[in-house]
Amino acid sequence: MSFWKYSLAVLATSNMLGAVQAQAQAQAQAQAQGQMFKDTALQALYQADRYDDLLRSANQRLASQPDDAQAVLAVAMVALSRDDAAARKQALQRAEECMEKQPKAAPCHYAQGVVLGVQAMSEGMLKAARSAGTVRTALTTAHELEPAWYPARGSLVEFYLLAPGMMGGSTSKAAELARAAPAPEQVRALEARIAMNERRFDEALKMLMALPAGLSPALAEDVRGWAVQCALGLTNAGQASAAQAPLEKLVRDHPEHAGPVYALARVRAETGAHEAALQLYDQAAKLRGAETMPLAWRVGISQQQLGRTDAAKASFQRFVAAGKGQKSSLEDARKRLAQLGA
Repeated sequence: MSFWKYSLAVLATSNMLGAVQAQAQAQAQAQAQGQMFKDTALQALYQADRYDDLLRSANQRLASQPDDAQAVLAVAMVALSRDDAAARKQALQRAEECMEKQPKAAPCHYAQGVVLGVQAMSEGMLKAARSAGTVRTALTTAHELEPAWYPARGSLVEFYLLAPGMMGGSTSKAAELARAAPAPEQVRALEARIAMNERRFDEALKMLMALPAGLSPALAEDVRGWAVQCALGLTNAGQASAAQAPLEKLVRDHPEHAGPVYALARVRAETGAHEAALQLYDQAAKLRGAETMPLAWRVGISQQQLGRTDAAKASFQRFVAAGKGQKSSLEDARKRLAQLGA
C-alpha cells in the first residue's frame, strides 16, 4: 500500500471510530436525559426500588456536600415512594436549600415541584390551591434549565393536565409541551397521556401499546403506569373486554410489576371470574409496587361475591386498619363491613 493510500486508510478508520464514539456518546447522553438520575449508581438503586439503599447513599453524599443535586433528588424520590408526610417535608427542606445554593440545578427545582405537589394535595384542596403557583414555577424552571430531561417535561405536562384552570392548568400548554418533546416516542406517549386525561381511554391505550420496546427508563415507567390507568378506566366504564388483551401483554412484558397483574385481576372480577381474580390479586401482592394498591379491599369484594363472608370481613378489616386507601375506598370497605355485621 502506498503512503497516500495508507494515510487515507488511517484517516478513514479514524473518522469511522470518531463517528462511532460520537454516536455512542450521543446515545449515552440521550439515555441519561431519559432517566431520573444522571448518576448511574443512584439510578441503579432507584430502578431496582432499593429505596433504603438509595436514601442511605443520598444521606452519605449530603453529609459532605449539602447541595448535591442528585442526592437531593434521591431524598425526594424516596419520600414520594413512602407516602410519608414527615419524609416529604424533609425532602422539601433539602430541595429549597439546594435551590438557594444552586439556582440552576434542575433536579432541585424538580424535587421541590413534585414533592410539594403531593404534599399540598395530601393537606386538602385549599393547601393545593395556595401551592399551585410554586409547584408550577418549580417544574417550569426545571424544564427550562434542562429541556431534554424527560422527567421534568413529563411532570410539567401532568401538572397542566391535573391542575384546574384557576390553579394554572391548561390542556393547550400540555399539548404544546408534548409536541415539542425531543424524541418521537415521547411525543406519542405524552399525547396519549392527554387523551387519557380526556377519558379517551381506548385511544390512549392503543397509542401507548404501539410504542416500541427499549424506551428510556423514566418514559417506560410512565408508559406502563399510564397503560394500566387506561385499562382500569375502561374497566370502570364497563369495557373490561377492551382492556384484557393489552393487560395480558403488559403482564408478559413486565412480570415483576404489580400494576398490570392487579389491573388484569380487576378485569377478571368485573367479568364475574372472582376465583381467577383472587389468584391474580395474590400474585400481584408479591410484586413490585403492590404496597400502593388497595389489594385487601379488592380481595374482600371478590371474597364477598363468592360468599366467603368471614374471609371478606378479615380483608376489609385489614384494609381499614391500614388506613392507606383513597377516602372512597375506605368508606366502601366500612360500609361493606357494616352490611356483613362486623
